[in-house]
Amino acid sequence: MVKKLEISEKLDFSDIDLTAPDKVIENILLQLSCETNNIISGEIKAYNGKVFSYSYVKKGFASLAEELQDATKTFNVQDDLGEMGQEAHKFECYIYTPEYDKYKYRVFFIKYGISNYPVDVILEESVAKSISSSKTGYIYTCDTREELENLIFNIFNSKKLITIMQKIIRINQAKRIHKETDKNSISNETDEI
Repeated sequence: MVKKLEISEKLDFSDIDLTAPDKVIENILLQLSCETNNIISGEIKAYNGKVFSYSYVKKGFASLAEELQDATKTFNVQDDLGEMGQEAHKFECYIYTPEYDKYKYRVFFIKYGISNYPVDVILEESVAKSISSSKTGYIYTCDTREELENLIFNIFNSKKLITIMQKIIRINQAKRIHKETDKNSISNETDEI
């Protein structure tokens, strides 16, 4: 008797939208510029730093010497099994006004692997509190493009981000007025000469 594997019914072979999360967000950020008369811009850029919080204990030289004397070398085969060839794509997303590009507000980080989804969205803590009434934390995982788009729209419509965007509009206005004032005073000085 020959046994069959019979797993094809358990797998999903349908094509789904796997557009890279950074490209999805980039398209939404283009809408941000249009919605704000090009006063507020957003960017999503590759990021090389850590995107998750962590803590560590720093030990002194004395305890390090003790550890080295008692060190036992171990090998765990489990370290060599499992996923291989995994890629980590990390990006930061921030908003700013082109009138004064020194001020930026980093809204979130994203991290995803070679299959694009799931994608982890690591929010700035006050933004996370603004979009959630429960204590779900500041890390969201989106399994599909639709979930990601919904989350990003919620973020940009949150009370916190509306407040930040209003601040950016005021920064834009202040910088524009400052430039106009400088321009007029230079023009007046030229007229007097």
